[in-house]
Amino acid sequence: MRRTLPAAVIVILVLAGSSARAHHPYPNLQWGQTVSVEGEIQELKYANPHVVLKIRTAEGVVYTAEWQAASWLQYYAHVMLTTFKVGDHVIVSGAPSRDPASHELVRLKEVRRPRDGWTYRVNEEGRPTVAPSLKR
Repeated sequence: MRRTLPAAVIVILVLAGSSARAHHPYPNLQWGQTVSVEGEIQELKYANPHVVLKIRTAEGVVYTAEWQAASWLQYYAHVMLTTFKVGDHVIVSGAPSRDPASHELVRLKEVRRPRDGWTYRVNEEGRPTVAPSLKR
């Protein structure tokens, strides 16, 4: 029994570490850069592990913007399933892929809906601030 307990703990720690790496496999991103994309929400996946926005630009290019977890957005930024809908015009800013052809953004620092002024922004401490819309 004494030998199996340490072995079980090691197995659990190894599996937990590989799960975290599998969940955040972003070696091909440019963390120090920020790119903005403007367009219409074509698809919205509001679920864990991350909220994903598919945004079609005026040029017809579709970008995938990966946001925080839905539960995190609800608790810290009060972003709900009804905050956005397909067709909303948005501007998002986040870390781009090293491969521009992939059209991916992650770690969104800002999401804006110009129509009504709704803005989500991450401050220097990593905390979200939300300027609620004046009208919807």
